[in-house]
Amino acid sequence: MNFTRYNSTKVPRFLKTIAETSKPPLTKSKVVNKPFGLPVPILLNPKSNSKRSLRNEFLGSEAKEMRQRQLDHDIKHSPFYESKSFTNTNGKIFSPPISYFKADKSLFFPNFNGNVINGNETQIHKLFKDKVSLVRVFSTVSGEKCTETYFKSVDGVDYLKDYEQFEQVYPKAQVIDINIPIGWAKRLVVSLAKPGIKKSLPVSRQNTYFVLPDSLFSYDIKAELNCDNSCSGYIYLVDSEGRIRWATSGYASDSEKELLYKCLSGVTKELV
Repeated sequence: MNFTRYNSTKVPRFLKTIAETSKPPLTKSKVVNKPFGLPVPILLNPKSNSKRSLRNEFLGSEAKEMRQRQLDHDIKHSPFYESKSFTNTNGKIFSPPISYFKADKSLFFPNFNGNVINGNETQIHKLFKDKVSLVRVFSTVSGEKCTETYFKSVDGVDYLKDYEQFEQVYPKAQVIDINIPIGWAKRLVVSLAKPGIKKSLPVSRQNTYFVLPDSLFSYDIKAELNCDNSCSGYIYLVDSEGRIRWATSGYASDSEKELLYKCLSGVTKELV
């Protein structure tokens, strides 16, 4: 019997979805040993083109496929899957590379326009200019706590609470926060908490603390950034051109903190 026709038959979408949802939670961290990110600094929220057909935007085949892939992602990344993966790996969804990536090999962090905690609108790649940035990305309290552990230096200084000390030690560096609450309830909580968040931050950080809608970071962007588990938190070392030079996730060990600041110093030396 000739099986060619059967082998070439396109796999139905629902079977692909079932295959994705059947994958077990992570049991160990993914290993990152090569640059990751975007090939170009894509602007995630450009101004809409008035000439674009709304029918094509919402009903076109490409839009339908994107919505289906988003649904597949959401089904797979259930609260149980993400929570269990977080527990199994101690939040370390991926382990950091042993050193920072070379500039000419590195890929980009996405670009976007967004409101910072003081109410101003800015573009993140404009903030990257002339600085080396430690970008914190988190969506939950557990994720935020993960990222905080990287700022408690080996000398016992908490750089987030004593940001002036951080600026003195690393005058060409800055911390950028990206808070992405998921779901209307969490968005409401964060929105109500904005005055308190602003009050807790030094003035120099109020223009680098973003609160963004989760719709801005689609499933494919999160996948490219290795940050598609909302329970964890992520740190990206980004150079002045917006390239990801090093990254990590989860709770920090002393050796990882030492590695982070070694990489920060190394990339900072490239600034002229």
